[in-house]
Amino acid sequence: MHRAYYSKIERGEKNVTLATLERVANGLEKTMSELLAEAGL
Repeated sequence: MHRAYYSKIERGEKNVTLATLERVANGLEKTMSELLAEAGL
């Protein structure tokens, strides 16, 4: 995925699908649960 897409996600300008969230988590070597917990969700 492109850096600009990540930036839009971080700024809340883009909604993500579960599939995208899983790709991000895999790229960070984390689980989706860990990402959500770190985000306070």
